[in-house]
Amino acid sequence: MRPLRASFLALALSGLGGGACAAAQAAPSLASAQQTEAVILTRSALLALDQANKTGNYTVLRDLGSSTFHANSAAKLSEVFADLRRQNVDMSATLAQPLSFNPQPAVDAKGLLRVAGAVPLGARVLYFQIAWAREAGAWRIYGIVVTASETTP
Repeated sequence: MRPLRASFLALALSGLGGGACAAAQAAPSLASAQQTEAVILTRSALLALDQANKTGNYTVLRDLGSSTFHANSAAKLSEVFADLRRQNVDMSATLAQPLSFNPQPAVDAKGLLRVAGAVPLGARVLYFQIAWAREAGAWRIYGIVVTASETTP
C-alpha cells in the first residue's frame, strides 16, 4: 500500500493517539444494540465529512460535534481536511461497504465512545478513528481522523 497524506484534527483529537487504542482495548466490548449504534454513528460521521469535502461547507460537520469540537471553525475544518478533499476521496460508498473495526468500539474511561478501523473504497482503503462525547443525551463528534491509502493490485 502507498499511504496518502493524512487529514486530522489535532485540537479536538489530542486523546485519539495510540493511547486511545489501548484504552479502547481495555474497555469492555459494547452490547449488540450499542455495536449497531456505533456502526450508524461511524457511517454518519464519515458521510458528513464526505459531504463537507464535496461541498466545501463544514458547518454541518461542526454542528454535529461536541462542545469541544465546536472550538473549531468551519474554516479551520476546511483547512484540516484540505488534503483529503484534494485527493477527491469519495466516501459515500461507506454506506454500503462493511466496516472493519480494530479494536472493537468501546466507551473509554473518560466516557468517550471510540471507534477505529477501515472500510474498502474501490482502489482505496479508508482508515478512521472517531470519538464521540455524550452531551444532552446524544453522542456528539469529539474528534475525527481519516486517512486513505491506495490498494496495491
